[in-house]
Amino acid sequence: MAQEELLEKTGTHRVDPEVEMASVTSQLSDIAANNIVKNHMIASIALGLVPVPLFDLAALITTQMNLLRSLSEHYGVGFDDSSSRPLMISLIGGSLPVLGVLGLSSFAKLIPGVGTLIGSASLSISAGAVTYAVGQTFIMHFEAGGTLDDFEPKQAQAFFKREFDKGKAFVKEVRDELKDSPAEAKPDAQTSTH
Repeated sequence: MAQEELLEKTGTHRVDPEVEMASVTSQLSDIAANNIVKNHMIASIALGLVPVPLFDLAALITTQMNLLRSLSEHYGVGFDDSSSRPLMISLIGGSLPVLGVLGLSSFAKLIPGVGTLIGSASLSISAGAVTYAVGQTFIMHFEAGGTLDDFEPKQAQAFFKREFDKGKAFVKEVRDELKDSPAEAKPDAQTSTH
């Protein structure tokens, strides 16, 4: 009785444990899905730094297919490589400016020296942003109860473009986070005895 009066006075209400558990489970699922995207995004950034033109784009598509496979497994959605690849290419290809940046960045690596540096830097940011946008697009679709069979790339392109812009900023945050992470401890030469 006293506990109920205290709850009324403070304005708090008891939450059904099942509702609270469902909320926690949903939050954990969101965190896990976003971690899947973040891990693939980091891989895409690294692949963008590979100095071999066109290999980087092929590796990027493979990474994004792996991302889609991982998200499909996470959400319990059936996945098939042969039917998923056209969806991925259509989603990214429908955003011509994004596709153009990726292609030009890759081809810039053909120019020795400066071209390789500029192409690698540009492609790594773009590759990470595209991977982020693909991940967020499919997270939204899967959370709405969608499957790969009912995914319509043309309907998702506006969302994809917005997420691509957010992805560029997020890539820079992740890159800074990776730069600031503590390096492995190196043995101090002065304390070493030989």
